[in-house]
Amino acid sequence: METVSSEQRREVSPKELNEIIAKIVKVIEVERIYLNKGASHQSFIYRLHIITKVSQKDNVEDIRPVLESIFLNTENLSYQVFPFSYADLELQRGNLYFLNNCHKNNLVYNTPQDTSIWNYPNQDSNKLIEKIKQDFKRDMSRVKSFKKGIYYFRTQNHLSQSAFMMHQAFEQGYRILEKFICGRVKICHSTKNHQNYVLKSLHKQESMFSVESDAETRLLDVLEDAYSSARYSNNYTITEKELDQLSQKLGLFIKDIHCLFKKELSAFKGIKIHDAMDSYSELTIEASSNTNKTGYLVRQLEFENAYEMLCMAKSLMVLSVTCLQDDITPPISIYGFQYEINEVLQLAIKLLPLEETSP
Repeated sequence: METVSSEQRREVSPKELNEIIAKIVKVIEVERIYLNKGASHQSFIYRLHIITKVSQKDNVEDIRPVLESIFLNTENLSYQVFPFSYADLELQRGNLYFLNNCHKNNLVYNTPQDTSIWNYPNQDSNKLIEKIKQDFKRDMSRVKSFKKGIYYFRTQNHLSQSAFMMHQAFEQGYRILEKFICGRVKICHSTKNHQNYVLKSLHKQESMFSVESDAETRLLDVLEDAYSSARYSNNYTITEKELDQLSQKLGLFIKDIHCLFKKELSAFKGIKIHDAMDSYSELTIEASSNTNKTGYLVRQLEFENAYEMLCMAKSLMVLSVTCLQDDITPPISIYGFQYEINEVLQLAIKLLPLEETSP
């Protein structure tokens, strides 16, 4: 795996970021922009996700030359651009790419004329995570079906058809990977193009074909030809050995897809936990603020719930009443602390909610 030095990991300065954003919004209608730092398995160091106001009907590629000129001399910073309608739809579908990269914590620009609703899901996180898992499982089942086709045609000695199934399995795998690694599936049947497309966002995996190796380049060419030859000619040939090598590659590729999916899902779980903690903190601050405003007594005492608090108050009262009986000598020590009975009673009264106990 390619490593990145600390010097290469230089952070993008606020000034540099602001200058780039200013150039972008000057020439393109932008809805919002997110800044993300690459993880260990990703090939970029920093990346801007530009959400434009153009609709899906408009061609985003038309503005690509403009963006390329802006990022031409920018180190450590790449970009991705998506129409608002597309990104919003993928959020609703639970696409991990947009869930992880387009979170409010990563927002660095929002248009002043923002009238659009950004549908980052607020639904139950467990249900959403389960949906994401089920969608992934459904997509991977297609790869599994193609694997069965590889085996079936090979047992029938139809090696060219087995190779075609092999190509379809790789292509489907890349499409699954592209969805949560690149944000958009590349519409083509070339394994080479799919691999190059993924490598713009992802470090090279063991299961991918090495263009530096003549043997692997040859193997990739055989896989490429399996699709076109099966459809347009009848002179395609592949050996048992080549099928074995491709099968081994496919097995590694499927493992890599599962591993990368787990990493992206884990990242999303971390975001949801962070959101939950933030929500809890906001509620706690708001509750404390409301308590002070209404004159409630704030004590540094912690209880799991109101029931536990009232049980504690009741226990203290029962203890005090027992100790006040004539034939019992009241203890002066409770759990190692020195308390007067009167103080215990006062504490018990203070533990009760003021509103509920007020006349």
